[in-house]
Amino acid sequence: MVSPKRAVGVIVAAVTLATTAYLLGNEIELVRNHVTDSEADINKSVAHYVIIACKDETRVKHHLRENWDHQIRQMKVLLKSAALLTSTTIQFSIVTNSQETYKEITGITDSWPSEYHRRRLVFGVRRDVYYPPDLSDMQNMFCTCCTERLFLPDILADVDSVIFVDTDTIFMQPPEDLFENFGFFDERQVAGVTPCLYMYDKLSVKRIPSFGFSGLNAGVLLLNLTRLRRFPGGWVPTIRRTVGKYKNSLQYADQDILNIIFSGTRAPLAYEVGCEWNYRLKVCSLDRNRCPNAAAKGVAVLHGCDTTFVNNKGPKIRAVFEAWEKYDLRSPPEELLSLMEEGLRKVGRSQGGCASLSNIDDILMKGLRRHLVVARSSGR
Repeated sequence: MVSPKRAVGVIVAAVTLATTAYLLGNEIELVRNHVTDSEADINKSVAHYVIIACKDETRVKHHLRENWDHQIRQMKVLLKSAALLTSTTIQFSIVTNSQETYKEITGITDSWPSEYHRRRLVFGVRRDVYYPPDLSDMQNMFCTCCTERLFLPDILADVDSVIFVDTDTIFMQPPEDLFENFGFFDERQVAGVTPCLYMYDKLSVKRIPSFGFSGLNAGVLLLNLTRLRRFPGGWVPTIRRTVGKYKNSLQYADQDILNIIFSGTRAPLAYEVGCEWNYRLKVCSLDRNRCPNAAAKGVAVLHGCDTTFVNNKGPKIRAVFEAWEKYDLRSPPEELLSLMEEGLRKVGRSQGGCASLSNIDDILMKGLRRHLVVARSSGR
């Protein structure tokens, strides 16, 4: 017969064991669900970003932009730049066509120092690629899934506002500063867009209607998804009508579609963000620096469209990318500046691209240098 004292001891031990198992189980569940939890907290975060990346080995790739190894290199730099420059927590939602691809992207940060990994940058749960059934052919327009950005109001159905960035972009100034532009929208505006500054300008042959004086570039988009879901005439129906009417003229797919939608009487529905938030090779290589804001404030987002980060068309821009790629987050930020200055210095004035501009190094580095100096003086 078991004594009362021993019985009590057995009961206490059992309760302790059960409680420990329960707490441990909850802790494991919290770790397992850290991505979901971070996404649930997005309304408390300063900035919510989204990138779209589809890996498709079944298609023959005719262009370097379709090369997955190249895309991963770019995403590593994009995420590193966001984590280094933010002073808050940045949320990235990932739209992909497979769980394997999602894990490869989110695994980029696994080896980062703890102050960056899951503190300055967190990921949301994977969002599946989605196209309306009658528009499924759009998935392979221009490049795989690049038109997916048009359907973010449906994909991110629980999100109010988000910024889409191409995978070939680098932050040169804090990402939360770009998010502040939502505060400049008027009560009607549904999107923030950056000017193209070429291709669609009034001096070019008009292939399609376009936004503003020089059209918009779709590599950086501030989207008020709540308002887009209430778009006059319906957002997806408007896309459907645009594709039906201009299907033989959509050379740049989603970018052309957005230019058409926000042309003419709909232009007031888009807010024009400063050109420094989408700085590209042709902005500084055609004849002059076409973005005065970048000369005054420095580049804020560098966009390596048309594989500029890895080809030889823009050696100055490639030097910036390679400096970010070499930089280790465990090193002082001054090391990044040194790598970048050295890389830019090695590019001669005669090497083409933007190299002929006497002040291009300053344009590219001014914003980054200013931010890192301020961050250092504030003890960050």
